[in-house]
Amino acid sequence: MSSINKPIYSTLAHLYDHIMNDVDYAYWAEYLDDLMHQYHANPRFITELSCGTGSLSIELIQLGDYQLQACDASENMVSVAIEKFKQHSLSIPCFVSPFHDLGNLSKQDVLISVFDSINYLLEEDEILLFFKEAYKALNNDGLLIFDFSTPKNSKEAVQHLNELEGEYNGLYYYRSSHYNPKSKIHTNKFEISDKRIDSKHIIVEEHNQRAYTLPEIKTLLGASELEIVRFFDAFSFHEATTHSTRITAIAKCQKA
Repeated sequence: MSSINKPIYSTLAHLYDHIMNDVDYAYWAEYLDDLMHQYHANPRFITELSCGTGSLSIELIQLGDYQLQACDASENMVSVAIEKFKQHSLSIPCFVSPFHDLGNLSKQDVLISVFDSINYLLEEDEILLFFKEAYKALNNDGLLIFDFSTPKNSKEAVQHLNELEGEYNGLYYYRSSHYNPKSKIHTNKFEISDKRIDSKHIIVEEHNQRAYTLPEIKTLLGASELEIVRFFDAFSFHEATTHSTRITAIAKCQKA
């Protein structure tokens, strides 16, 4: 049986909701809603970056009078999200837009990117470019809210993530997970076969993410045009520490 390498979140887009069915998106949306209202006087124009299949946006739009839109770098993920929005009778604009080019966005009150999405930016220059693009897209006093996964999280989670397998809608998948503490690169490799067409090929998606420490992200954010507001231990209002596994960061855009 031969293998075919595919871009990340191409075939996996059709398995993503099944694999992530234990994620409490409603709870996550309520946490973000609290953060927005705590640090912004009137958050209305909101964009969820790296929106995936749109599950968080579906929960978030129900919490306020938001002009919400969503985008992702993966065309396949965006296609799934658009279909889900239609099924829920939600008019949420959704389009393809990667971190390094947010030119389709303008005058946003809040930009949101969660679930370790910026960990896909493997170089510090890529993160600095993302911060620059976010600054341009935000209104004065606008917020960038994002989270990131730390080396501690990768060390603790790698065994749990490794050797996961299953089947959904005729797609069989196997995930192997490996973390390199020296390079701080966490690799999740997905091998997917389509039993619906009795394929003799295995589709391979290799997802590489870099785990960042709190001091590293503080330094990068401090070097950007954005102003640091807070770093919270994930899903809490406790200050993040070097022992945190997932950290939620809040930065503000001051243009005046």
